[in-house]
Amino acid sequence: MKILITGISGLLGSELAKVLKDKHEICGIARNFNSPEFKTYNIDITDSKLTYDTISKINPDAVIHAATYSNVDECEKNPELAFKINSLGTRNVCLACQRFDTVLVYISTDYVFSGKDFPKEGYTELDIPNPVNIYAKSKLAGEWFVKNLLNKFFIIRTSWLFGSKRNNFVSAIFDDLKNNKNVKQAGDMRSSPTNVFDLSLAISKLLETNLYGIYHLTNSGFASRYEVAVYIAKILGCSKNKIEKVSLKSFNFAAPRPYFSGLKNYIWKLNDFKPLKPWQESVADFLSAKI
Repeated sequence: MKILITGISGLLGSELAKVLKDKHEICGIARNFNSPEFKTYNIDITDSKLTYDTISKINPDAVIHAATYSNVDECEKNPELAFKINSLGTRNVCLACQRFDTVLVYISTDYVFSGKDFPKEGYTELDIPNPVNIYAKSKLAGEWFVKNLLNKFFIIRTSWLFGSKRNNFVSAIFDDLKNNKNVKQAGDMRSSPTNVFDLSLAISKLLETNLYGIYHLTNSGFASRYEVAVYIAKILGCSKNKIEKVSLKSFNFAAPRPYFSGLKNYIWKLNDFKPLKPWQESVADFLSAKI
């Protein structure tokens, strides 16, 4: 299968390429990036004609749309740019996929839920989204374009991604604790820390099916950022006294965040797929290469 990955230089896109390359022909779209291993196209997905022409020329069997404007606070400050990239950029990719009825995998977010009156077992794919910030609203609008323009699609909602490609909250906590620095993490914000390697394996399995629809895909279990930090301290064998539990409000973020955005991988389970490993095990696996 020929698979095109948008955002192939990013945290998830780069991991997807590594996971999928042994079974599939991989190419990618990214801005100002050239891969020594994969054919890449330096285009801006907000350019509708260029996006359409490029994807049509590549004629992939599937497109994984991982490119996104993911800085939550910058999205809040620049809503037009957020909607241009996350919503209309997604529309442009959809229109290109529409031409040849190409399968699209769209990477969305747990932030489409408000965190108010949440179900104890986590939000399922059947729950109604109610985003509280511009980033999530723009990603939900992207979902709308996917559902209304295409017949063959997977919408993947995931959360709190970490991996080796670039700095993230797990690696940042690890580095600070290893260097004996003080760490402040919110104790009142909970979701599912998710390793991009495990997520990529799950997406690979979905691509081998025609079980289209919306999926919540995360590592199992929920945690606060503070709990993740305490667990990392345990792995390092250092004292948790360097970790201060604070409130989400104390960070004064420009964009509001849901206090709870944990996802229940309900449709994944109903389709008899094996649950992704617990977040603790996945964090330990990731950090084993850094210790």
